[in-house]
Amino acid sequence: MSKKQPRNTKGKIISAAWKLFYEQGYDDTTIDEIIAESGTSKGSFYHYFEGKDALLGSLSFLFDEKYTELEAQLDQFATRYEQLIYLNQELFP
Repeated sequence: MSKKQPRNTKGKIISAAWKLFYEQGYDDTTIDEIIAESGTSKGSFYHYFEGKDALLGSLSFLFDEKYTELEAQLDQFATRYEQLIYLNQELFP
């Protein structure tokens, strides 16, 4: 197995979870739905996350990373409102 595979699997799970949380809400999304959407296995899910709450914690870490990445581009906007609109467009396409 290549070194990229584990990171790829974890990324698939996180991406699927984010998509489902956005579409259905956190409470209405099940682990089984996340597994199905990600095309992974239950074993893989529990290898990376203790449960749905642990997964949600990793999503906040991803948001922090993305905000840091986008921060450098905020100077191009004249107002805080424009900055907020930009961030929302980038985070929630």
